[in-house]
Amino acid sequence: MSPILDEPAVDPIRSYFSQLCVMLTGIASGVVEAPLHDADQTPAFHMGRRDGYHVVVAHLAASRSLREAADKCVAFGRGVEERADSHPYGPEWSQGFAQATMEAAADIAMYAATEYVPPVDKARLRAARTAARHLSPLNGMFPPRPMPPEGSRSHHEW
Repeated sequence: MSPILDEPAVDPIRSYFSQLCVMLTGIASGVVEAPLHDADQTPAFHMGRRDGYHVVVAHLAASRSLREAADKCVAFGRGVEERADSHPYGPEWSQGFAQATMEAAADIAMYAATEYVPPVDKARLRAARTAARHLSPLNGMFPPRPMPPEGSRSHHEW
């Protein structure tokens, strides 16, 4: 039998990582409390984790197997980690992104072996969903881009 046919369905683990994306939006915006082990991290770190989990969800959707998705997660995580000092979002965001993708690869491997999906706190997820609908966690996090000076407009630009 093909190893691909032996794998569990991708939807439960993809749904788990989608929920983590929402949860991290709530954490980065300050609406949901971060877990104790991440309580001292910055919003940029949490947004990096969230963006990392978005990439994980995309890899799960586009890969032929769970192993392929996990391998892509490791590659992306290492690539961002190696370029953290020069990344436009900064080293904290890069650290969060790399950590999320590397942990996700381990979670995907565990799921492939046991079909176990870690639980998500439903109350915190509900609060995070509200935050994701009503808040913009990046508002004020990055300096605004300078706008080009306004010149005189001609009738041709209309």
